[in-house]
Amino acid sequence: MRVDDLRGRRVALLGLGSDVRAALPAIVAAGPSDLVVVDDSLSTPEPDGLRVVSLAAATRDADILVRSPGFPRYLEPIVDAGARGTTMTTPVDLWVGSRTGSQRIVMVTGTKGKSTTTDLIGHLATRAGLAVGVAGNLGIPVFSDDWAHEAPIVVIEVSSYQASDLHHAPEIAVLTSLAEDHLDWHGSYDRYRADKLRVVGNDGGTATRVFVPRAESTAIAALGMIGGIEPDLVDVPDHDAHLPHHRVQNAALAAAVVGALGGTGIGDAEILEAAERFLPGRLATCAGPGDGMWIDDALATNPAAAAAGLAWARSLDRPTIVLLGGADRGVSRTPLQDEIARWPTGRIHAVTLPDNGRALADACGITVIGAAATVAEAVALAAEALPPGGTVMFSPSAPTPPAAGNWKLRSDAFRTAVATLGS
Repeated sequence: MRVDDLRGRRVALLGLGSDVRAALPAIVAAGPSDLVVVDDSLSTPEPDGLRVVSLAAATRDADILVRSPGFPRYLEPIVDAGARGTTMTTPVDLWVGSRTGSQRIVMVTGTKGKSTTTDLIGHLATRAGLAVGVAGNLGIPVFSDDWAHEAPIVVIEVSSYQASDLHHAPEIAVLTSLAEDHLDWHGSYDRYRADKLRVVGNDGGTATRVFVPRAESTAIAALGMIGGIEPDLVDVPDHDAHLPHHRVQNAALAAAVVGALGGTGIGDAEILEAAERFLPGRLATCAGPGDGMWIDDALATNPAAAAAGLAWARSLDRPTIVLLGGADRGVSRTPLQDEIARWPTGRIHAVTLPDNGRALADACGITVIGAAATVAEAVALAAEALPPGGTVMFSPSAPTPPAAGNWKLRSDAFRTAVATLGS
């Protein structure tokens, strides 16, 4: 889909999330014959003449549905509309489809590591003298003016929600990892995997090059299901234990992509230096009291991501308290269970958070030392129980419950609570 394809068509916006709001001026300018919005939080018409309608009305009457993540692709009315020939798209799909052929597009997806890898591609590309713009699921809507959207190279982080209605293939695709996630949205792991892989290939074509870590055997096997794909397998340089392995892996992926884009001179030393670049919410150290180590891993919103962070924490050989819990997506806890089984007895404990913290801890055999209603309460409980030289790690292993906002709000709450302890 292109933005121009909306001209003269009946268009329904499914939700007014940040991506759709940023795209709204371009959608209106395209000149649809009718433009409505489905959003239960709205009781009056929006600017630009949008009418608020029900999902049933929108899926019955619209020619094109522009979907926000809050409207799962597999809701029955949306599936039925697709069966009747209604076109499904998202702001990312519209933006990419509307670009000229002169821009080189990189898309990054994966169950864990996609935000970090996207950020590192931008960082290393800039250091290599390449003009690059970075946007997407890491918090920058593609239709916003908050990034270099006219740069000759654009790097877009793509979630499975966005990928499910993607109809354009990038020049370069990156698959950082593949494990169970978002099953409440996709309905099954097979659908989740298939939707993720639309970044690599879809009805609009196939990526020219696909990068994947050599160690990610599940991701490599999934790529084998797409005919004609011979991925570039990326190795991880040797590194000290203070650097999380998966962070070095993300940096190595980013370096490989930048090399494919024309950047030169990125060796192991530069990869390891880039791996030190910490994103807020992903294994970021926070200043706290005493000799304790305080780690913000709020972006670890599934068991696989939390397991990767805890594997690094285990390598540091410090007693650890993990703040655990969020909304339950029904995904497999196996990665977290396998990681906890590797910890020496008594070296890891948990403070649990709503909704599923206790269930996660019990399933993984982690001794619970307290239950908290908020992240700030969890930090206080962990501080009381933390032994000398210990680590407190906010690695929820589940997404933020709707009542608590989003991962960024919980990350900020963790950092604020830790800073208060140290004041």
